[in-house]
Amino acid sequence: MKLPEDPGDFDPTAAGEYWINKRTIDHTENTIRSNRKDLEPFLGWCIEHEIERVGDLSEWTIEQYENYAHAREDWGGVTVKNKLQTLKQFLEFLGEKGAFDGYLHPAVTVPDLDRSQEVNTEKWDKTDALPQIRFMRDSPKWNGTFEHVVTEVAWFTGRRVQALSGLDLSDYTREPDADDPADGPFLDFKHRADEGTRLKNKLDSEDPVEISEDVADVLDHYIARDRNEKRDENGRKPLFTTRQGRASIAKIRGAIYIATQPCIRIACPHGENAEKCKYRKRDHASKCPSSRSPHRIRTGSIQWQLDQGISPDDVSDRVDASVETIRRHYDVPDDREKMENRRRKYTGVLEDSINDVEDSTDLSQSVEDHCEGTQSTPDSDESSDTNEDDSTVSPTK
Repeated sequence: MKLPEDPGDFDPTAAGEYWINKRTIDHTENTIRSNRKDLEPFLGWCIEHEIERVGDLSEWTIEQYENYAHAREDWGGVTVKNKLQTLKQFLEFLGEKGAFDGYLHPAVTVPDLDRSQEVNTEKWDKTDALPQIRFMRDSPKWNGTFEHVVTEVAWFTGRRVQALSGLDLSDYTREPDADDPADGPFLDFKHRADEGTRLKNKLDSEDPVEISEDVADVLDHYIARDRNEKRDENGRKPLFTTRQGRASIAKIRGAIYIATQPCIRIACPHGENAEKCKYRKRDHASKCPSSRSPHRIRTGSIQWQLDQGISPDDVSDRVDASVETIRRHYDVPDDREKMENRRRKYTGVLEDSINDVEDSTDLSQSVEDHCEGTQSTPDSDESSDTNEDDSTVSPTK
């Protein structure tokens, strides 16, 4: 990109792209994707209002954009906050480069939301998740498939898809050595930026995470059944693979969209014929009204772990999120049962929660009705801003 002699002469769109490119050096792909998505409306607004130089931005133009953001009916409070926070960071960067006479970012007023507005209510709820996981475990057709294993590991650990994609086969330990302080199976999440797999919070994200024996059984079945014996471009052996090598974020995302569709277990809640529905194909699975993204898996998992009595501090370590975030967005007990559940603890409790689910699904009928097209899909990476991707995987935690 050719830089203007005066930073103020930067076209807003070009300036936005320059800022995004600079951030790729020390920020994760997920953060960059979010930054780009949050900044795009402002750049489009500048084009619509014929603002051709960032040097022409002023406190008044910023206030006009804020009014526009708050007036959008399709943006909730959290969305407005995220987009204005990103704009503030962008303008601070431009100010440091001398694009303005002074700084403009203090003019951005980021809304201060109360806790009720910030609580994340969009999630794969345990009332849907636990019967679905039980079904896949019991189904000869689904158990040990890539779709099953990545979904179960994502649910049981609460980790981001980026972290799942970066796991190596050696990061999975079924039976710890005698001198290992661990007393059961676990997954060891590691930040390997120089080898192409990063964790969101870098070294702070590194942690071994306990999984149950039942989740380890799913992983073992996947490894024996569907895992491709492939190495990635750095010579490492990924845990989750495709025929080409390491399962990408997009591939894992697509598999999770498929595995969370309720019609693999019950009749379609939208009245569609499962055998003919185009949403059963991976390329269209994200458009199914009942499928869930990896982020919704993560939010549902966090709430589920809290409801089972695991403390916010322990959940923080398991899912790689700060205690403040856990408490602010998820730890919202709303009845006496949840208050009592908080006194209970840990991995066995999580597993019992799955095993104790009563599900009246007729397995044989569901398998018979299951659409064959959802199991075999090309191993092509697909990009999706819902952030992450790949084929047959194994469960953890």
